[in-house]
Amino acid sequence: MDEKYREILEAFRNPTKMKIITLLVNNNKMTVTGMSKYIKTTRSNLYQVVSNLVSSGIVNEPEIRPKKNYVEKYYSLNEDYFAFHDENIDDEITGLPDNEYREILSSFFMAQSLNLEIIGKSIEAMTQKEIQNMRKHEKYTVFSYGTCSNSVFEKLSIAVKNELKKSVDDSGNEGMFLFLMLPSLFPDTLNRKK
Repeated sequence: MDEKYREILEAFRNPTKMKIITLLVNNNKMTVTGMSKYIKTTRSNLYQVVSNLVSSGIVNEPEIRPKKNYVEKYYSLNEDYFAFHDENIDDEITGLPDNEYREILSSFFMAQSLNLEIIGKSIEAMTQKEIQNMRKHEKYTVFSYGTCSNSVFEKLSIAVKNELKKSVDDSGNEGMFLFLMLPSLFPDTLNRKK
């Protein structure tokens, strides 16, 4: 396995590292103090984890901004580090031993809960004008929950993956999507009881 993939997969398996990556994707630049508002751990632990991410090249060296009596260190994600084909990382993830695969899935879903918290807080902070502007695009917003058969699920997940791979848009306009598709292969605790 390529060293870059090894570093990324190690970061993805660690819930704290995955949450830091999630915060930096959402906020572009953050201080450890800012991160500590979302990640429930000590700041000294966060500094240590961020330092490890900087050493591995996943996070850039901090941008230092002097203030009156102190300096702030702003960290950002090294986007070049993530410039790889999705199929390659998918192959690496699906080839992992069961315990590492479980750690990545668990870490990913915990990071998504953080993503949803960030989105929720952003919506709470919206002005009336921002909400009205958002509502102009309601026809593109999807609120959905449901179940389907395994065969429909399989077709749907393949179609979604293929559509996302071919729908690259570099216009600078961004929409957000989060697909949570759980096959019935997941534990009974995640499946709807009949």
